[in-house]
Amino acid sequence: MIPAALPPDLAIDTLRTIRALVTTTGAQLRDMASELRQATAKDGVDLVTRADTFCERELTRALAATFPAHRILAEEGTKLGDPASEWTWHLDPLDGTANYARGIPYWSVSLGLAFRQEPVLGIIHAPAYGVTVFGAVGLGAWRDDQPLPDATPAGEPGSWLVATDWPWNRAERLRTNRLLEVLSPVIRQYKSCGSAALDLAHLALGQIDAYAISHIFPWDQAAGAAIVRTLGYELRTWSGAAWDLTHPDIVACRPGMWPVLGAATRA
Repeated sequence: MIPAALPPDLAIDTLRTIRALVTTTGAQLRDMASELRQATAKDGVDLVTRADTFCERELTRALAATFPAHRILAEEGTKLGDPASEWTWHLDPLDGTANYARGIPYWSVSLGLAFRQEPVLGIIHAPAYGVTVFGAVGLGAWRDDQPLPDATPAGEPGSWLVATDWPWNRAERLRTNRLLEVLSPVIRQYKSCGSAALDLAHLALGQIDAYAISHIFPWDQAAGAAIVRTLGYELRTWSGAAWDLTHPDIVACRPGMWPVLGAATRA
């Protein structure tokens, strides 16, 4: 299904609203890091900090007040709004919690709006890293106030930078290892910054050529998928099927890369 585009005026107003909300809260996470950084384990190897819960509380309350007809789902368990709504906000209040907890600047607030299961609008804000990327399907995408160019075709595989990460599910890490094993003789390098949202932001910025992970959650990918899709990057599952938020695996890449990447994900 092709994602629905918001009317341009509504998309612009919505982007302005969420940009203000997210950048304000993101600045608080950056400035209060010494107070909010303490982490505790959840679900085995995943982490949660006071920053995760603080940001989720602040943003979900603001979203519910601003978009009362929308569904709101967030990583730490917040569920607000009408479950039957066709519009759902997916929030990762702190993507890259392990980095945040260690004082590494590669963390972000990721907020995406989906129509049914198709992301149509999003923002990725990384205040400690100095990157803010946002966009909407049918409208365009920007870094700060600079428009981002459309995706360009892939060059030769030997020039590719491919980003991936270890899923929190340890069994899924074997698939990641296999992906790297198959690609390592072919591509230039692989990258991992510990934040799925930031990897997708790097793709939108043209700094990497593809991002692939075998197990991920809607809040990790909704914003980034909307942004890269509007710029013409390809989105698929690891099997090659059409991608949407019902799938826990994603490959986002420049046009023309799938034959090589698909062989690796299916290996």
